[in-house]
Amino acid sequence: MDYALKPVQLVEVKLLLHPTDLRRAQSAAREANLTERDFYALAIHLGTAEILHSVRRP
Repeated sequence: MDYALKPVQLVEVKLLLHPTDLRRAQSAAREANLTERDFYALAIHLGTAEILHSVRRP
């Protein structure tokens, strides 16, 4: 599949995190040398990909 040729759609996501989870996510973003915004986008992308992959299994 070639996703590079498909148009990009923007989605706005509002995250409500427990303070402990927020600190853990901020720490993980720093350790990965990512902005928080990029970290959350990557986390959502990877989580979605894993869910879709598991649904497509026979």
